[in-house]
Amino acid sequence: MLQVLKMTSESVALDELGIGRIRDAFADKMFPGISTLQKHMKYFSLMPQLYRKATEKRYNRPNEVKAEIIRLEKIMTKNLYEGSTDKRGITGSDMINKNSNNYVKYDPAYIYNTGLQTFEILRSTQLYELIYSASKALHNAPKAIKSEDEDTNNDTGEKPNIFQFCSFPNVDYDFTQRCSLDLTAEDKAFIVDHILNAKECKNSLLRYIVDNPDFPIAETFEQIPATLLPADLAETQDLARRFADFMYMIHIRYNYIFSQYQDEELRTLFEEKLAEFRNSGTDIDKVLNAITIRENSSKRFCKNITEQLFANDTQVGGALDQLIIKREKDVKKSRRKIENPAYTYNPKKRIHFYKLSYRWETVKVFADELRKGIKP
Repeated sequence: MLQVLKMTSESVALDELGIGRIRDAFADKMFPGISTLQKHMKYFSLMPQLYRKATEKRYNRPNEVKAEIIRLEKIMTKNLYEGSTDKRGITGSDMINKNSNNYVKYDPAYIYNTGLQTFEILRSTQLYELIYSASKALHNAPKAIKSEDEDTNNDTGEKPNIFQFCSFPNVDYDFTQRCSLDLTAEDKAFIVDHILNAKECKNSLLRYIVDNPDFPIAETFEQIPATLLPADLAETQDLARRFADFMYMIHIRYNYIFSQYQDEELRTLFEEKLAEFRNSGTDIDKVLNAITIRENSSKRFCKNITEQLFANDTQVGGALDQLIIKREKDVKKSRRKIENPAYTYNPKKRIHFYKLSYRWETVKVFADELRKGIKP
């Protein structure tokens, strides 16, 4: 509980200006279940197989399940590495054949379970307890009794359905023996079916891309061909793009302040982006109303910034700059960079000097993997 509270505290937000909640809300709306830590679609088929395998072991207590999951993840990782042509993005591959009891900090279960739940593959957050219960039921269930006058098993004592905590694909490979990152026809059918039918994926851009394999996948988020999308999806993508442009402009100004107003390239770039913003017709209220978040300080910050931008109050050290400086202090406190002697501006390492992409890089990889020729 303390860790969850810590992660949701605005004071430990990873971004300097605390707009991560708005960014993530847009990303969750367009691409539910996707995270930047995810690397390959195959894991959405592999992890359910791994959890079912974990039920085969006997346990004395639920907290033993995690160790078994990690043991199986190590086996899976080794087989993925040996069986895949392109070995990039295989979680934990750096630990293969190392004599260590340690594993990666963020293991596949940590990385993919939220997506598994979003796609309604994994149906509960109580994974360890449910695997323990399933294992106990399996090993305590009476064995099938063979009739004296027939060679078939009597199914009257058939085990109850104890695997309702997860859906499992029907595949013809065993990840403990061999596997690769390539999606089989069964993998693809399993994953696609869940994305298309999951409640949280309904009316999402992710579902549309999965359901329309001919939809062109743009190189960048802002290049997504909105004219080819249904009206509601096109509007969400447009509002998210406008927010990305807006925050890129604000981060340019942030870096200009951080440079103590010495980086003239940023001053020129800010003025250019400011002119574009004023002529873009962006309604910041409409942008922010497109998503729902629990705290409102980030939305207030964006609205206050917009007021100063249209008030033409952009002089050095003016109201606009003071809003940015105060926001970073509120968000980062002692770890702020502006007006902090512990940090020095480096023009080669500007802070957040890029546009928000809302996990589009991961979606591109997944779309490519789903659209590749399926290997039997």
